[in-house]
Amino acid sequence: MTSPAAASENQQNSTPIKYVGPYTVSQDPPLYLTALDLDDVAEMVRVLNLNKDVYNGTASFQFPYKEEHATARIRRALGYHAGQGRNTHWAMRTSLDGPLMGWLHVFFEEPEAHEVHPETGRPLVVAEYGYWVSPEHTGRGHAVRAARYFIEQIVAQESDIDVLRAESYIENQASRKVLERTGMVLEKECSDVYIPKLDQMRQIVTYVWHRDPCTRHIQKQNYMASREIAQSTSKPTYHG
Repeated sequence: MTSPAAASENQQNSTPIKYVGPYTVSQDPPLYLTALDLDDVAEMVRVLNLNKDVYNGTASFQFPYKEEHATARIRRALGYHAGQGRNTHWAMRTSLDGPLMGWLHVFFEEPEAHEVHPETGRPLVVAEYGYWVSPEHTGRGHAVRAARYFIEQIVAQESDIDVLRAESYIENQASRKVLERTGMVLEKECSDVYIPKLDQMRQIVTYVWHRDPCTRHIQKQNYMASREIAQSTSKPTYHG
């Protein structure tokens, strides 16, 4: 959760960080998206060591998950926020000041890798998002509610994202159902990618959301290169 000091600093900044929230996803059942903070480290470590569900469903989250893993990941996120002026990581919570019970992030691809809008010639803003939910809270619809809110409210209404993608291991039917229930459509049925933490190839599927229907013909091409970038930046892209 964002500390009072951090919130005060953001308010004093002449260019406040975008997409910080907090966002009320649902009041019944209660669900919120708030900015992450280093105060979330301890709970993040506890949750990610309950079992191997998140490890098995993601490309870069480790097991066992150590305090230094969480601290480094959140510090990188906070550094990006300060440098780019936009929040990209949110904690799912059942109360505004409650503990983290899930995670949602978005990763913006480098502009030089993008195609342009077919009508305006403007470089497209392209991003990927991922999530996980604590094993203590799965099966309650939190992932669908949070992801749908993220796409319909934050991405569609507040951001400048043109194309949003999400990926899942091909056999992860629960994650695929979440993506489909948010309104995303299947872009690529099967891609073979290398997962460094497993030291093996895995098959993934890719889902996509387009702001403008005229960009729907544009598909992501170089999946292998994107995975190498993911490893070098510790980008978590697969879903638990």
